Amino acid sequence: MANFITTVINGIKDIIKGFKMIICFFATVPTRIANINAGFNNVFKGVNAEFQAIGTSFVMGTSSIGLLGAYIGELIRTYSKCGIKYITNFFDCILYYLFNVFLFVCYLPIMILLWVFDTFLGVNLYGLETSVVKKIDIVDEIIFPYTEFHINKWPKSVREHCFLCTRLRTSAVKKTAANVNKVFTEKIPQNFKDAGKFFTIGNKQFAEIFNMPVKTPDSFE
Repeated sequence: MANFITTVINGIKDIIKGFKMIICFFATVPTRIANINAGFNNVFKGVNAEFQAIGTSFVMGTSSIGLLGAYIGELIRTYSKCGIKYITNFFDCILYYLFNVFLFVCYLPIMILLWVFDTFLGVNLYGLETSVVKKIDIVDEIIFPYTEFHINKWPKSVREHCFLCTRLRTSAVKKTAANVNKVFTEKIPQNFKDAGKFFTIGNKQFAEIFNMPVKTPDSFE
């Protein structure tokens, strides 16, 4: 008899507990509906952000590749122009080139000596070399206004005809290529992060429809 009464009492408790859960569920229906609405809203935001990211990424990608192509074209153009100039002027400039080679050969023993002192004796004399060059530059600046002749470089007309040519630096192309890599590996993936964030929040809000207890939609924002 006692067991029967206990069983009945436990059954009544389970019914009351279930009834409370039903009441609690119905009480949280507005919150669950709010999660559904918020979930759909975030999914739509994610889709919109995805389309915006595709458009933005397309513009960024094509612009960076187009700029790189323009730089490569300019590099080829300017180097070709300079190559033609040096070939055309070669016979006019050959004596200057040969004299520069002669000066280099004369200076080569000094370069070797500086390297030997620095590498094997631990004595760095490159500072002395720099100091001598600076002093020669100073002397050149002093005497040039009077002689109109440089002692450390060829006259301007010779330099422009034989040695100087304006061309695009390869470092500029490398920098542009690095920017293209950055666009495709960092900036474009970053464009899609907002869309992924909206989808993640929306999924969590949909999952709250059957959770107990239920969280409010703004818990995931």
